[in-house]
Amino acid sequence: MSLPPDLRPVLDELVAGAAEALGERVDGAYLVGSFALGCADAWSDVDFVVVTDGRVDDAQRAALTALHARLPDGGGWAAHLEGSYADLADLRSPMTLGRRWPYVDNGSRELVDSAHDNTAHARWVLRERGVVLRGPLPRDLFGEVGAEALRAEALGVARARAEELEDDPGAYASAWAQPFTVLTSCRILHTAAHAEVVGKAAAARWALEHVDARHRPVIEAALADRAHPWERVHQQADPALAAPTRDLVWDVVRLAGQAALEARGS
Repeated sequence: MSLPPDLRPVLDELVAGAAEALGERVDGAYLVGSFALGCADAWSDVDFVVVTDGRVDDAQRAALTALHARLPDGGGWAAHLEGSYADLADLRSPMTLGRRWPYVDNGSRELVDSAHDNTAHARWVLRERGVVLRGPLPRDLFGEVGAEALRAEALGVARARAEELEDDPGAYASAWAQPFTVLTSCRILHTAAHAEVVGKAAAARWALEHVDARHRPVIEAALADRAHPWERVHQQADPALAAPTRDLVWDVVRLAGQAALEARGS
């Protein structure tokens, strides 16, 4: 795929730094997320996964911590790296979904343990859409992520998100989080319906044709509200959007469950 010219040097530095820290234990390095799905824009994270032969030991972790402490100094895309160091043995087993890996968040200089990239959703994107930076095709490293696992996870995430928002509805009032919630809900529903992952905007456009008409205005508003998202983190969303966003979030729980039942019965 075609990458922004100023992104390639950042990825080269990341891969070289990871190889220096891990030595021969790098099985592959891949671009995932919106760049892998073909929907990245100027505000996208630079999502990556480095696959390792075994879990990262203390010395390697210290070297990776130093790497990610300095990479953001490059500015630009380097300040938006986000990804994990994934043990290949974990990737090869469905029993290790949710196990935590060393992870760096967008804009962070710290390496923490997180299951952020160890989900059925993330494994599917890595295997089916991952862009090779180093190593073999990811599908040559581990097996398929099953449709049932993707649908079950989508339903579980939809329900958990809805409950979390009941306990802490602040996202409905945030000019950044409110459209993000809408677009993420659309992607969850698309995954439940099709057992594959697409970008949030593509899922939202699909949803416009497949959800009840009452949801369309809030989806259209979210699609139109992508530019400069980080400038709106501390801004207030239109209060009129809160109720229809909540309605969509809960309807996605119902629809995701329905999609899973229909797939099981087919």
